[in-house]
Amino acid sequence: MQTDIEIYVLSCPTEQIIAWLETSFTLVGKSTPSSLCSKVTITSDGHDIEVTILEQAAGKRFTSIWFDSDKTPWEDDITCARQVFKALDCEVRCNFQGWEEEGNQDPDLWWRINHHGEGPFIWN
Repeated sequence: MQTDIEIYVLSCPTEQIIAWLETSFTLVGKSTPSSLCSKVTITSDGHDIEVTILEQAAGKRFTSIWFDSDKTPWEDDITCARQVFKALDCEVRCNFQGWEEEGNQDPDLWWRINHHGEGPFIWN
Protein backbone atom coordinates (compact mmCIF):
# COMPACT_ATOMS: atom_id res chain seq x y z
CA MET A 1 0.00 0.00 0.00
CA GLN A 2 1.35 3.40 -0.97
CA THR A 3 1.53 6.19 1.61
CA ASP A 4 -0.25 8.53 -0.82
CA ILE A 5 -1.41 8.77 -4.43
CA GLU A 6 -0.57 11.60 -6.83
CA ILE A 7 -1.60 11.90 -10.45
CA TYR A 8 -1.52 14.68 -13.04
CA VAL A 9 -4.38 15.38 -15.43
CA LEU A 10 -4.03 17.32 -18.70
CA SER A 11 -6.36 20.25 -19.42
CA CYS A 12 -9.04 19.15 -16.97
CA PRO A 13 -10.95 21.85 -15.05
CA THR A 14 -10.89 21.64 -11.25
CA GLU A 15 -14.73 21.77 -11.22
CA GLN A 16 -14.80 18.58 -13.31
CA ILE A 17 -12.33 16.85 -10.95
CA ILE A 18 -14.40 17.82 -7.90
CA ALA A 19 -17.61 16.66 -9.63
CA TRP A 20 -15.96 13.25 -10.19
CA LEU A 21 -14.87 13.10 -6.54
CA GLU A 22 -18.45 13.91 -5.47
CA THR A 23 -19.88 11.06 -7.56
CA SER A 24 -17.20 8.55 -6.51
CA PHE A 25 -16.89 9.38 -2.79
CA THR A 26 -18.65 11.25 -0.01
CA LEU A 27 -17.42 14.84 0.05
CA VAL A 28 -17.17 16.07 3.65
CA GLY A 29 -15.28 19.34 3.23
CA LYS A 30 -14.09 21.79 0.60
CA SER A 31 -11.91 24.90 0.65
CA THR A 32 -10.04 27.08 -1.83
CA PRO A 33 -6.76 28.29 -0.26
CA SER A 34 -5.74 30.07 -3.51
CA SER A 35 -6.91 30.64 -7.07
CA LEU A 36 -4.92 27.61 -8.25
CA CYS A 37 -5.44 25.34 -5.24
CA SER A 38 -8.55 23.55 -3.99
CA LYS A 39 -8.67 21.18 -1.04
CA VAL A 40 -11.41 18.65 -0.46
CA THR A 41 -11.94 15.99 2.15
CA ILE A 42 -13.56 12.77 0.96
CA THR A 43 -14.60 9.63 2.80
CA SER A 44 -13.68 6.19 1.45
CA ASP A 45 -14.50 3.04 3.43
CA GLY A 46 -14.93 5.10 6.61
CA HIS A 47 -11.60 6.91 6.24
CA ASP A 48 -11.30 10.65 5.67
CA ILE A 49 -8.84 11.44 2.87
CA GLU A 50 -7.43 14.91 2.23
CA VAL A 51 -7.23 15.70 -1.48
CA THR A 52 -5.29 18.66 -2.86
CA ILE A 53 -6.02 19.79 -6.42
CA LEU A 54 -3.32 22.12 -7.71
CA GLU A 55 -3.64 23.71 -11.14
CA GLN A 56 -0.51 24.40 -13.23
CA ALA A 57 1.46 21.91 -11.10
CA ALA A 58 3.50 20.77 -14.09
CA GLY A 59 3.56 23.42 -16.78
CA LYS A 60 0.45 25.46 -17.48
CA ARG A 61 -1.78 22.57 -18.54
CA PHE A 62 -1.31 19.87 -15.89
CA THR A 63 -3.27 19.74 -12.65
CA SER A 64 -2.02 17.64 -9.73
CA ILE A 65 -4.52 15.55 -7.75
CA TRP A 66 -2.87 14.43 -4.50
CA PHE A 67 -4.63 11.98 -2.18
CA ASP A 68 -2.74 12.46 1.10
CA SER A 69 -3.55 9.08 2.68
CA ASP A 70 -2.56 5.42 2.69
CA LYS A 71 -6.29 4.55 2.89
CA THR A 72 -7.20 5.29 -0.74
CA PRO A 73 -9.13 2.62 -2.66
CA TRP A 74 -6.21 2.18 -5.10
CA GLU A 75 -3.19 -0.07 -4.82
CA ASP A 76 -0.92 2.46 -6.56
CA ASP A 77 -0.78 5.62 -8.69
CA ILE A 78 -1.31 3.71 -11.96
CA THR A 79 -4.52 2.03 -10.73
CA CYS A 80 -5.86 5.45 -9.70
CA ALA A 81 -4.77 6.98 -13.01
CA ARG A 82 -6.68 4.33 -14.97
CA GLN A 83 -9.90 5.06 -13.08
CA VAL A 84 -9.46 8.83 -13.46
CA PHE A 85 -8.79 8.50 -17.20
CA LYS A 86 -12.03 6.52 -17.64
CA ALA A 87 -14.02 8.97 -15.50
CA LEU A 88 -12.65 12.29 -16.77
CA ASP A 89 -11.64 11.35 -20.33
CA CYS A 90 -8.42 13.37 -20.22
CA GLU A 91 -4.77 12.35 -20.35
CA VAL A 92 -3.44 11.23 -16.97
CA ARG A 93 0.20 10.93 -15.92
CA CYS A 94 1.70 9.51 -12.76
CA ASN A 95 4.98 8.29 -11.37
CA PHE A 96 5.97 4.98 -12.92
CA GLN A 97 6.75 3.48 -9.50
CA GLY A 98 6.11 4.65 -5.95
CA TRP A 99 8.56 7.27 -4.70
CA GLU A 100 9.62 4.91 -1.92
CA GLU A 101 11.10 2.50 -4.48
CA GLU A 102 13.26 5.15 -6.13
CA GLY A 103 16.62 3.40 -5.96
CA ASN A 104 17.98 3.34 -9.51
CA GLN A 105 14.75 4.53 -11.13
CA ASP A 106 15.01 7.26 -13.76
CA PRO A 107 13.32 10.31 -12.15
CA ASP A 108 11.96 11.30 -15.59
CA LEU A 109 10.25 7.92 -16.13
CA TRP A 110 6.48 8.32 -15.84
CA TRP A 111 3.32 6.44 -16.80
CA ARG A 112 0.93 8.04 -19.30
CA ILE A 113 -2.66 7.08 -20.13
CA ASN A 114 -4.47 8.69 -23.05
CA HIS A 115 -6.61 7.79 -26.08
CA HIS A 116 -3.57 6.22 -27.78
CA GLY A 117 -3.13 3.70 -24.94
CA GLU A 118 -0.92 3.60 -21.88
CA GLY A 119 2.68 2.94 -20.98
CA PRO A 120 5.93 4.31 -19.62
CA PHE A 121 7.50 7.43 -21.10
CA ILE A 122 10.12 10.06 -20.31
CA TRP A 123 8.56 13.31 -19.04
CA ASN A 124 11.08 16.14 -19.04
